[in-house]
Amino acid sequence: MQLICVNKFLPLLLVGLVPSTKAVELDLLYGHYEIQTDYRPGSGWWLGQTYNQNDDFNDRSQIRRLEASTTKIVAPPRAITVGNAATSFLLPPGQPLWLLNQGFQVGNHFLGMRVVIDPFVFQTRVGTNYTNSGTGSVSMRLASVTGSGPDRSGKFALWESDPFAGQIVYFNSNDGITADDEIPTLPVGTHSHFNWGFTKPGEYKISIEAFGRLRPDGDPTSMTETFTFIVPHTGRLAALDAELCVSGTDIALVPGDRALGVAFGPRRSFVETTATTSGPPGAAWQTPLRLAAAGWAVPDHAGISAILASSGADLGSGARLTLRAHRGPGHVIALADSGAVLFDSSDGFGPADELDLAAVPVTGTLYFTEKGLHTLEFAGDAQTEANSMTKDTGLVIRCGAGLPVTYTFADWADSHERTHALPPGTLASPSGDFNGDGRTHRLEYLLDAADVSPVTGGSATRALLEPGTGFGRMTFLRDLYKDPLLGTGLQLQSGFSGDLTAWTYLTASKVGFPLEFFETGADQGNARSLLMMRAIRRQTPVSGRNFFRLRGQ
Repeated sequence: MQLICVNKFLPLLLVGLVPSTKAVELDLLYGHYEIQTDYRPGSGWWLGQTYNQNDDFNDRSQIRRLEASTTKIVAPPRAITVGNAATSFLLPPGQPLWLLNQGFQVGNHFLGMRVVIDPFVFQTRVGTNYTNSGTGSVSMRLASVTGSGPDRSGKFALWESDPFAGQIVYFNSNDGITADDEIPTLPVGTHSHFNWGFTKPGEYKISIEAFGRLRPDGDPTSMTETFTFIVPHTGRLAALDAELCVSGTDIALVPGDRALGVAFGPRRSFVETTATTSGPPGAAWQTPLRLAAAGWAVPDHAGISAILASSGADLGSGARLTLRAHRGPGHVIALADSGAVLFDSSDGFGPADELDLAAVPVTGTLYFTEKGLHTLEFAGDAQTEANSMTKDTGLVIRCGAGLPVTYTFADWADSHERTHALPPGTLASPSGDFNGDGRTHRLEYLLDAADVSPVTGGSATRALLEPGTGFGRMTFLRDLYKDPLLGTGLQLQSGFSGDLTAWTYLTASKVGFPLEFFETGADQGNARSLLMMRAIRRQTPVSGRNFFRLRGQ
């Protein structure tokens, strides 16, 4: 069941989602969370992520537990920084660093460690000795760090910044993992925050062992749990390298970066071009071009399943790609390495714009004649052993001619004005609504990655009930380069209402809780990825229906 409703007075309103009592999988993008250690005599250990409904982490009655096996912690845009002298134990100064800061930052994770164990259950550790004095303590040891991030030489560290002692490093995979990679003492009742640092994009499976000795005899006990962190890829591409992929009834044109080892789903990437002084007449911007149908053999997949991304067409049976539409100012032209024209939007779209990918990859150069934002929409025909698939539209590649992925509102307005031959300044007002669809230019700019046009419109969201789960989900493409979740400037805000009258809007500085209203997250995606809002049943529902909408602030 799929519900789509765009209302002139309630922009992007999604009505009547059937909620659920729990979320199966969660992706945490920002907020105050803990890696929590529980131990109860008779039932043993529990390790996972938690938060408190009232944000009072001394109040055990308000704890909500998230299972580590189904929860991913995604580094948000605020986490992106560079190393310096203080972090030279992890990486050279000046190199990229994704940092979940020890101190609270709006739009970042405030991720601590918490020990919810009754006093006098564990012995107290001092150095390497254990005694029955005090209220007790446990220790945390780094067991392993695996995943596509470490596979591309990514390192992980956890440390504490002390104004007097400097950086106190507890975990550090940069110098190998040994018994010294531990937090020796976490007293029962502890709620401590640390710096969490990562040096490369990808997935990090961090296994942590909690251990201690029980009173009165010092019997050792331990448990190891694996926590998943995602460091998103940026989505910026310096070349258009894409594979036509087919799996079952799905067909997709999948761009990627072979050097970084990542493939991107629809609208998850942005090709940045460079200026040219050569090429066909009128060409001003260019990028290398490679189109094939063999699938991607890469470790990371942002916004697309690994199965689909790795499944090429049956090349012996043919695979064809045809340019069906170009949205942007001026024209797009592709030339093969031999100089032959692959496609050219200046003479319309037809059989001459069809590419045969069955033999070898098509390589050449892609040119644009005007600066601006460009969307290329292809149709694809391909075959596997089981299916012959055709997709007439929807195979989309986004490019910037002379514009980076961080293009501004003024860049966006100028590009759309020239695309549609509008007078300069027509779209210049963020609060304007040129096409009268109830969405401001500000909101349409924030949803540009979702193909929402200020002139022709377009749908940015979909709502559906997930099969077998019973809960609703609203999905939309959110460009975190435009709204980096800092709580300032242009923002895309999600709203919740039980009666269509009173609305609550969530922002990076006013967050909701994933098991109460809805969760915002990203699925191993890139920094400008799809954010998913899951409609979750409230503890005490206002009514039988929940209502959601988006607005640009």
